[in-house]
Amino acid sequence: MTAVITETVSDVAAVSHAKPALEFVSLNVIDFLPQVRTASGLEELQLQELAESLKAQGMLQPVLLRPLGERFVLIAGERRCRAAHLAGFSHVPALIGEADDQRAGILQLVENVQREDLSLMELAAALRSLADQGKTLTEICQLVKKSKSWVSKHLAASVQNLGWNTRMFMESETTEDLELVLVVNQIEKTGKWYPRGTQLVDRLEAGKAGREEARQLLATLKEELTAEIAQKKADKKAAKQGSLDLDGEAKEPEPPKWDAWDAERDLNDQLTEKGHAPIAELIQGLTKAQQAEITGHYKRDYDAGKALVKATDVLKLRGLHKLTAENFDADNWKTAAFILGSSNIKLTLPDLAGEVHQLMHG
Repeated sequence: MTAVITETVSDVAAVSHAKPALEFVSLNVIDFLPQVRTASGLEELQLQELAESLKAQGMLQPVLLRPLGERFVLIAGERRCRAAHLAGFSHVPALIGEADDQRAGILQLVENVQREDLSLMELAAALRSLADQGKTLTEICQLVKKSKSWVSKHLAASVQNLGWNTRMFMESETTEDLELVLVVNQIEKTGKWYPRGTQLVDRLEAGKAGREEARQLLATLKEELTAEIAQKKADKKAAKQGSLDLDGEAKEPEPPKWDAWDAERDLNDQLTEKGHAPIAELIQGLTKAQQAEITGHYKRDYDAGKALVKATDVLKLRGLHKLTAENFDADNWKTAAFILGSSNIKLTLPDLAGEVHQLMHG
């Protein structure tokens, strides 16, 4: 198509019917709806650059519209429309067709995915929207003209599939490297994020690390997990074999190689940080037995609060004062356990950690 000379288009008619398939539509009768590319705002500098290009070459690609009464709703091409306005155009070339809301949404998403200036997060969100509308992987591939591998990896990077720490890393726009984001997410899913995952992200954001270091950390964590599983199996087997000695006397099995106090201190350090990950994610690497072992440290304080379930607020305050007086080093965890008991809330690690968070941050 040759360059469009907008000055020759009459300002009187809202729509010019020069061709059956292509019409020139007044910018004044086009309504914009939120789109993937523009939902987070339009870059003024990029718009101005596009406007200068339109002035020099005209609009070579029509926008997509659908009629709505006497006006038109934009399906795709908001940046072009806004740049055309900056360039002083009164009309833009447009392809107009009937489409319901779902079909229009699909057309908009497909057009946006095929653009080259979408961020990784925007691409993943667009593809996820297509999947949420019931499109299969094969159908999405056909719509956006991409391979199954490409679509699958970008769907894996949509926020629904990412851990909290990975989402924060992705939103920082440190990188558009899809493989790196997925590796960071795999690191988080090992349940061994702190402190090495945090340290890795700090290095990535500072430009001091890349995909290779992330892969090395993931490999290390996987090896550690494999070794831990093997050790647990060995401990279990040794405990079973050693339960009876040669004389038939019972033997005390060796204690598990796990320090609840260290895990609790790590959890406390994480809770101290403002903007920490959701509590459920902080404790996801602990088994139910390990969580029970940590909460067991505060069973006495919980029981003290439990004894005051039906007491007045004054008596509960006296009980809390007594707890503090008897334990001059009473910390947030003891106080939290007492509060759970006096509130008749079951003593679980998620609830205990949640109450500690409230005591720390209000």
